[in-house]
Amino acid sequence: MRKTFKKFWLKSENEEAVENSIPEKEMSPIDRAMSNLIKMKEATKLLKASAPTVRKYARLGNYKEYRFGEKLVFYDKEEILNFILNRFKTAEDS
Repeated sequence: MRKTFKKFWLKSENEEAVENSIPEKEMSPIDRAMSNLIKMKEATKLLKASAPTVRKYARLGNYKEYRFGEKLVFYDKEEILNFILNRFKTAEDS
């Protein structure tokens, strides 16, 4: 009895993702842009760098930093991935 009760309340991750996702066609341009923004912690994981390094790269103009207030900082995931790919290509060429 206990296992069936537990299974009833728990949803698989796939079911939750399907429920929470909005089809691309119905998303406004603002929703698409906001869904592409990531927080500092995620950016540090993508770049495998510390927070000051992520900020330094943004200051140098490698990608944009989006600030909402003083403490809330976001980065565009596509810009960071392009930066990583460009950095990797230049390292290969050298």
